[in-house]
Amino acid sequence: MSYFPIFIDMTDRQVLVVGAGSVASRRVGVLEKFGAAITVIAPNTSEEIRKLADSRKIRLIEQTYEEVRDTIWQKKNFFMALAATGQTGTDARIKDASSHSVWFNMASDKSQSEFYFPAIAQGRELTAGLISGGADPGLTHRVAKEVRRVLAEAEVEDT
Repeated sequence: MSYFPIFIDMTDRQVLVVGAGSVASRRVGVLEKFGAAITVIAPNTSEEIRKLADSRKIRLIEQTYEEVRDTIWQKKNFFMALAATGQTGTDARIKDASSHSVWFNMASDKSQSEFYFPAIAQGRELTAGLISGGADPGLTHRVAKEVRRVLAEAEVEDT
């Protein structure tokens, strides 16, 4: 299957992230750079998530998804939901986001996702998003690293 790349202004778009481990932390970090209004639900958090919450860059709910499931969808009109708990059963329950017309991504099972979360490479005026459709994450990582290197070199040459 081929996926259509799309670039969206994420400024102030409501994003729900369930989980606060390494995968969730990386995704929150990327989304925060693009101006998303992020709510993280997790009973235990990484240091990165804690720092963002303490600096009020994200909203943190320190409970399980099951504890807030009934109320979270009533309080916010989310644009996107990311399931990244590392627990397949919990991540699958978060898929109820799609019944709320929310774009859904499950880090633990790409076949359950409505979109891929790409590897991001940014330069001063360029943004590239790269995916392999789940076929070769290692290749995606290597190509993104190379694109970042080229963009960094271009910035040095422009100064």
